[in-house]
Amino acid sequence: MTTALESLNDSRTLSELNPRIGEKVQIETRAPRARYSVQLLGYRENGSLMVSAPKKSSINAGSLVTVRLMSGNYICAFSAKVLKIQTSPFAYWHLEYPQKTEIRRIRSHTRVPVNLLVSVDEFEQGKGLRHDWPMNAYCSNISMKGACIDAPVALGKQSDKLFITTRFTVAGIDQVVLTPALIRNVQPQEGSVTPVVTHGLEFLDIDDDTHLILAGFVYQQFLIETGNLEILGV
Repeated sequence: MTTALESLNDSRTLSELNPRIGEKVQIETRAPRARYSVQLLGYRENGSLMVSAPKKSSINAGSLVTVRLMSGNYICAFSAKVLKIQTSPFAYWHLEYPQKTEIRRIRSHTRVPVNLLVSVDEFEQGKGLRHDWPMNAYCSNISMKGACIDAPVALGKQSDKLFITTRFTVAGIDQVVLTPALIRNVQPQEGSVTPVVTHGLEFLDIDDDTHLILAGFVYQQFLIETGNLEILGV
């Protein structure tokens, strides 16, 4: 997963990244060791960062925390002091505005591990290797560009096209996606208890709606895998 993040040489402030109000923010405390998912309420350059308060926390003003948030295709991390804890008119925290941030870009070919049941169908009727379509298979990793599909049999040969249907859960909302894909490689797995054939697929002609759903799912899974987001029933 480390190759999925690209360090940036240029220096950017939080205001230059311009994170959206309402974005998820991860707060990691050091003593006691804990991690909370809160929301960004606002920020003022050289002033403070306002976030919603965790429901349960024993942190006091003056404590140091690690803050991680996502803005577009970037992950931003920095250390900050809890300046003030407010309980009225609602619970929120003022965090020290960061003078220095660590910024990394998520590469477009980032692959994240998953265990998704998918349905595979022929692209053109009667043109594929098989005649028992559709077939169930498992997606073991996925990116914005393609996926790795495991099946008990070969679903086709290199350069064949298929239709892949799967269900994603993004921010707690189920989305069903159908996309055409090109087989880039086919590799039987050796030493498996049961027959497994791994297929490397490249997505083709993804429409804007599907692209948005896929991007949301990949980034969500990436943040969960790297510990930057709590698991939200995905």
